[in-house]
Amino acid sequence: MPTSHAQRSFPWHWLPGAAVALAGCAASYALYHQQQSSMQAIARVRFEQEARLFVETLQRRMESHAVLLQGMRGLLTVNPQLRRADFERVARELDLQHYHPGVKNINFTRYVPGPRRAAFEEQARSDPHLDGDLPRDFAIHPQAVLPDYFVVDYLWPQGGNSGLQGLEIHSQPANLEAMRRARDTGGLVASAPFELHQETEHRTGVIIRMPVFAEPAAGQAGPARFLGAVGVSLRIYDIVHAVRTAGNMQGLALRMADVGPFNSEEPAPPQSLFESETRVGTSAMEYEQSVRVGGRRWSLQFQPVVPFLSPQESRLPWLLGSGGLLVTALLTALVSMLVLRRSQALDHAKETDTALRESEARLRAVFNQAAVGIAQTDSRTGRLVRMNQKFCDLLGYSAQELQQMRFQDFSEPSDLAADLEQLQRMLAGELSEYRMEKRYRRKDGSEVWVDLMVSPLRLEGQPEHHLAVVQDISKRKHMEQVLRQSEEHLRNILNHMPVGVNQVQDGKIVFRNDRHVQICGYDIREAPDVDTWWRLVMPDAHQREHAREAWLAACTAAVKNPDGAIRTVECVITAKSGVRRAVELSGMILGDSHIVTMVDQSQRKAAEEEVRYLAYNDPLTGLPNRRLLLDRLEQALAMSARHQLCGAVMMLDLDNFKTINETQGPDMGDRLLREVARRLRDCVPEDETLARHGGDEFVVVLKDLGADPQEAANRAEEMGQTILAAIRAPFDIDGQQHHTALSVGIAIFRGVRESADELLKRSDLAMYEAKAAGRDTLRFFDPQMQAAVSERAALEADLRAGLDAGQLELFYQPKVDQGRITGAEALVRWRHPDRGFISPAEFIPLAEESGLILRVGEWVMRSACAQLAQWSAHPVLGELTVAVNVSPRQFHEGSFVPQVLEALAASGADARRLRLELTEGMLLQDVEDTIAKMVQLRGYGVGFSLDDFGTGYSSLAYLKRLPLHELKIDKSFVRDVLTDPNDAVIARTIVALGTSLGLRVVAEGVETEAQRAFLERNGCHAWQGYLLSPPLQAAAFEALVLKRAGV
Repeated sequence: MPTSHAQRSFPWHWLPGAAVALAGCAASYALYHQQQSSMQAIARVRFEQEARLFVETLQRRMESHAVLLQGMRGLLTVNPQLRRADFERVARELDLQHYHPGVKNINFTRYVPGPRRAAFEEQARSDPHLDGDLPRDFAIHPQAVLPDYFVVDYLWPQGGNSGLQGLEIHSQPANLEAMRRARDTGGLVASAPFELHQETEHRTGVIIRMPVFAEPAAGQAGPARFLGAVGVSLRIYDIVHAVRTAGNMQGLALRMADVGPFNSEEPAPPQSLFESETRVGTSAMEYEQSVRVGGRRWSLQFQPVVPFLSPQESRLPWLLGSGGLLVTALLTALVSMLVLRRSQALDHAKETDTALRESEARLRAVFNQAAVGIAQTDSRTGRLVRMNQKFCDLLGYSAQELQQMRFQDFSEPSDLAADLEQLQRMLAGELSEYRMEKRYRRKDGSEVWVDLMVSPLRLEGQPEHHLAVVQDISKRKHMEQVLRQSEEHLRNILNHMPVGVNQVQDGKIVFRNDRHVQICGYDIREAPDVDTWWRLVMPDAHQREHAREAWLAACTAAVKNPDGAIRTVECVITAKSGVRRAVELSGMILGDSHIVTMVDQSQRKAAEEEVRYLAYNDPLTGLPNRRLLLDRLEQALAMSARHQLCGAVMMLDLDNFKTINETQGPDMGDRLLREVARRLRDCVPEDETLARHGGDEFVVVLKDLGADPQEAANRAEEMGQTILAAIRAPFDIDGQQHHTALSVGIAIFRGVRESADELLKRSDLAMYEAKAAGRDTLRFFDPQMQAAVSERAALEADLRAGLDAGQLELFYQPKVDQGRITGAEALVRWRHPDRGFISPAEFIPLAEESGLILRVGEWVMRSACAQLAQWSAHPVLGELTVAVNVSPRQFHEGSFVPQVLEALAASGADARRLRLELTEGMLLQDVEDTIAKMVQLRGYGVGFSLDDFGTGYSSLAYLKRLPLHELKIDKSFVRDVLTDPNDAVIARTIVALGTSLGLRVVAEGVETEAQRAFLERNGCHAWQGYLLSPPLQAAAFEALVLKRAGV
């Protein structure tokens, strides 16, 4: 039926493209919306983490104030008659401004019964301050006659708080309520907020109090007597400011209020404690948390005031949505072009076929007018009897020439067999006629395609003939060939599309492109229909049922849509190779069939990963680039602020790289940079950052270098020296040796006081200082830190020289047992030629770190043994023992036992007079090896002492296995044995333990007669300390021993 003009003019070929466009836009919007939701969720998580971090920091601050009050209460409980000057001295040592920001003062509010008011005031005026001044104008105010008083008696600091001394807190209801609650509960209480009269702005404050009770005197019964309460006045603004200064509450607005007692069933009306300058109002994101402070509930409300997403993260949803729209536009154009080309080819083929059929009909109608070639042929011989002019023109022969020929003579041999077979069947009566397409050879040798229709012709009295009607179809054959080529071209385009395409009709897969086979792995033979395909790509029945339901629902919905577009369905398939692929299925309904497109999402993810890698990594070395470096440095700064740990930024610059690049070419320079990067990777731990900063510069970021800046500098220097040594070694490139070196600049950081860019600038400046100092070296940005590192290196060099020059000396501190000197502890001293005596606390740790402790320990052992041998001939000194401290590294050396025995043998000293003092820590390392060494030396008579007992992690399980001679009570317990009940209990326990194990117990650090007497009463008769003598040179020690012995 002819096609109407409206049908031909309507651009039907754009419908598939429109469907692809709609599906792509929908997918792009869904991708944008999903990513937008993810970014909002990330922002909320970061906001709430920041808020919780502030709350935790605030709670730790309040806990530190409680610990402060507990210590002051303990002081007043132990000494109820504590004087004003002593209180102020202790308070001054607390350094409130530095360690407790926000604390305006610490005070002791004393309870005064009404009748004792006058006596109390008189006593207060006679109790001097720390500076010796008397508070002569001390008076209880405001003036009022009350049955009892709560008066601010002791106060520190005086500056800015002078008006508070003598204040009777009945005038402050919130303060009075907290005081009475502290007395009644006996625990820590906080007041409701009130105004601090000594402040001019931000006056909101609270007082945290802890009651003080005096225990009844010994032998007396009754409850403890209430003395008053110690308290700290807190200015809320300062506390919040201190937390913010520590790196918290970044980008947050805060409203903090007191909502009454914590255990109250109904919250009281809120009383404002603090509100940010950026007000807390309505916002899409809020976070609220309550904390308990001294029995009251504080409500904290947070809102963000800055975005918690980076600009890149904020733009990510728009970028993904835009990329999806771009891909949609390209696919729309491609599909529309393919459909248009196919439609044009089909229309042309239909028109050609119609024309041919009309031509055949006309030929039959005007048979006698010779519109077609006609020939009468002898069926048995194949000889042509007669033909029309059209037939002659078709073959290029004359009628006379053709009458001398058989039709076999001008037939194409390859087509002749089929023609003869059909002819025989017709002659046999099986066919009434037959028709075929075949090729003839013209007289000029050219080939012509003809449509041959043969029917039998029977004439009376003549042999059997047949009539052949021949039509030239060469042009049609040519058009068919063109059409086949066009279809092949279209198929080739579909096979090279980046998405899989197939056509489904009546449950059969009638077409699939190569990409579809590549994604799934199954061709038309393996998966001829939809059911087989689903079963192969989803072996799990439950998963397959769920996916097919989703796809059928999408197809059903598409039937109702005017455009017939099938919405995208995501699923995971298993390819023939066993690889699982995430794919997107979509398509379009086309009559009784539908087109299905399949997109492999793994390609997109791989592309995204490649883009991400190129965005954050240097393409030459594979190291992080400056962008990723800045991100990791910001993370290191945040971690440093959160954990109060030090870190370091190291700027590395190749020396003379420009010369190598210019003389040997950029290719050699690039290869050298790759080799340098490889060596740097071997030096830098995997959890630290190594990045290429640009050109011939590299940057190393070290995160966790400890809390001490000096220790951090030392560790950074060790890393720098390791890197310098690695780069000094020659580089072998194509058989040639290349030498280079580095200049290293180091900047130490702690917290977020400096930005990432500022730290890079500092390390860069330090690196140029290293270049100015001669290259192949390192420098610190901080001049003081550089000086400290240099001083440490100089001190190590001096110690090495001092060992060789004999600058070390042994001093001896006497040990006393029941009043008699029985021995001494040998202590090493270093007499520096320029600095005089250097403290062991300064050079012993340095010796431990540098490994010189082995030489120092060997020298001490030989010197102590030589002194023992010298004293052995004296009747008094020969009875002394000498104790030598052994370092852990020295003890665990495999040569330690032979070293001790060699020192004894070389000096001739009596091994029974030698004591080796070991610490608890070293005994825990390889206990079996430790016991074996001790038993071996004990067999020669050497005794062992467990030094600093009680400070480590002693276990009775191994303690009783050790061949010990004595235990030593650490001086930290002896120092406070009279004032700290815990230390007293520990000292008694050590004495009892040593006695039960049959060990001698020696107390270290005895400085007063009272300490000695306490130890004597509790069974410890042996001691050493400044009460008798400090460590002495050998001659002075000998004189002291002989004097005590009466010689």
